[in-house]
Amino acid sequence: MASLVLGLLIILVVATGIFYVAGIQVGHGVPWATELCSHARNFCDHFEWTGIAAGVTAVIYFLLRIKGF
Repeated sequence: MASLVLGLLIILVVATGIFYVAGIQVGHGVPWATELCSHARNFCDHFEWTGIAAGVTAVIYFLLRIKGF
């Protein structure tokens, strides 16, 4: 169970980084960032949503590790 949560945690951390960078780069007219943010504008504007989810997932992961799952 903990390995599944760890995988989700890694995905969320990577997604947060991508949305953060894309949100910055879209102002400079970078094509990949413009394309990404045209489909996921809210995540580019509010990358903290995935960051908060990553934080909650990290807490769940550490709780599972303590319990031995």
